[in-house]
Amino acid sequence: MLIDQESAETTPVAKSTERSRLLIVACSCDPDITMEDRNGWHRAIQAAEDFDVTVLTIPSVNTERLYRAVPNHLQGRIEFLGVPLPAYQAKRLECDKFFYLGYRAWLVAGKKLAEKLHAERPFAITHLVSLCSYREAGYFWQIDCPFILGPVGGSSGFPIRYLGLIGFRSAAFEIARNFLNSYQLNLSGRVRQAIKSSAVVIAANRSTQRDLMKMVRGLTVPVELEAGLDYAISPPKPVRDINTPLKILWSGRLRAWKALPLLLYALAKLPKDVPVQLRVVGDGVELPAWRRLAERLGLSDHVEWISRPPYRDSLEYYRWADVFCFTSLRDTSGTGLLEALAAGTPIIGMNHQGAADIMTDDCAMKISVDSPRKSISEITAALVLLARDPNRLKEMSDAALREAQAHLWPRKAVFMKQVYQSLHDNPLSRAKPSKLPSETQRETSVQDHRDFATQAIQG
Repeated sequence: MLIDQESAETTPVAKSTERSRLLIVACSCDPDITMEDRNGWHRAIQAAEDFDVTVLTIPSVNTERLYRAVPNHLQGRIEFLGVPLPAYQAKRLECDKFFYLGYRAWLVAGKKLAEKLHAERPFAITHLVSLCSYREAGYFWQIDCPFILGPVGGSSGFPIRYLGLIGFRSAAFEIARNFLNSYQLNLSGRVRQAIKSSAVVIAANRSTQRDLMKMVRGLTVPVELEAGLDYAISPPKPVRDINTPLKILWSGRLRAWKALPLLLYALAKLPKDVPVQLRVVGDGVELPAWRRLAERLGLSDHVEWISRPPYRDSLEYYRWADVFCFTSLRDTSGTGLLEALAAGTPIIGMNHQGAADIMTDDCAMKISVDSPRKSISEITAALVLLARDPNRLKEMSDAALREAQAHLWPRKAVFMKQVYQSLHDNPLSRAKPSKLPSETQRETSVQDHRDFATQAIQG
C-alpha cells in the first residue's frame, strides 16, 4: 500500500479555481512500474497538496487508471494529459535505439500544448521531473513562468578501466556515450541555455552537481535524490544462522554496464568454507553470456536466475536476502539500493556516482572503482566478512532500516515544498528563488528520521 494514500474515486471531480496552477512534465508517470514512473507520479501527487496540478505524460498513458490511483483528498486537484504525437514518433518512445528522438519530439509537442494551457489559465511554475536526464530539458523554460529542472542525472561516464569487462560492442557504446557526455557538458548550447534559463536546477547526486556547476559557472545546484520509497519499511531481521549459506541478491537489468561479472568472479574466489546462494533477478540481453560465465566458473549450483516480476512483487527478494550486491558501473542512483535499505539488507556496492550518496559506512561495504581486479577482491573480502560475522551483519541490517527512513517520499516532499513556495512567493516570473533549502537543513531533516527509526528498532 502506498504511504498516506487512501482509496480513490474512479473519476476526478471539478477542479478548484482558487489555487495556483503547477505544470508537471513527466514522460513517465505511474505509481507501480519503473523508478522513472514512480518519480513522476510522486512528484505530481506531492505538488497537488498545494497546487492545482496538470501532468503532461506520454500519449499511451491510461489516464483513467491514474485517476483511480489518486488519493481521495487530492481528487480534483490533479489532471493527466497524454501529449499527442504522430504514430511514428510514439513508436520511437517504445524503442531503446530511437528513444531519445521520440522523447525530444514529445518535449517539443508538450511545450506547444503547455503554451496553449498557459494562455488559457497561467501556470505559476513549470517543473520537468522525468526523464531524470540533464541532456534533454526541452523548451519549457521559454514559458513565462519559473521553470524547475530535475532532479537530473546522467552526466557520469563509464570508468575506462572497466571496458575490458564488458565486451567489444558494449565498450564501443560506452566510449561513444562518454564522448557525448563530454560534448554536451562542455559544448552543447541547447543544454547550457536550458540550464541557465531555469529558475532552479536540481541534481540527483553530487557527481552530477559537480558536472553542472562546471558547465555553468556560479550556478547553485541543490542535490536531491530522484528516487524514493513508497511502502512500509520492514521490521528488523533476526541474527543470521551462521550454519546456512549467505543469501545474496543481485537485481537489475541484465545489461553490460550493470557488471554482474564482478560479483560472479568474486564468488568464484570465495573460500570453500563460505557457502553462498545467489539470486539474480532481472532480464536483458546479457543473460545468455552471464549464465555461460557462471557455468564456466563452477557456480551453476549456487546461482538462481529469476525473470524480473512486477515491481511490488520483487520486494520480497530483498527481504529474503542477507546481502544486496550492487555492481553497476554507471547509474544516477540505483533504486535497488533503496529497496535493500527498506528491507534491512546490507549493501555491498560500488562507491561512486549516485550509489556513493546513498551508501553509508554503517549499512554498506563500499567497493572501490580503481580496477576490476581490485573491485573483485574487495567484493570477495566483504562477502567473507559478513558471512563469518552474523553480529556485524545484524548491526548493518539495523542501520539500513534507519537509513531507509531518510528516503521515504513524505520526507522528500519537504524539500520540493520549500522550492515551490520560494518560487511562488517571488513576484518576478523568471527570478531565482529567494531561498532554497540548504544542505544543512536537509541533513537535519534526514537525521531526524534516522533518530526516530533508531528508537523504533530499539523498542
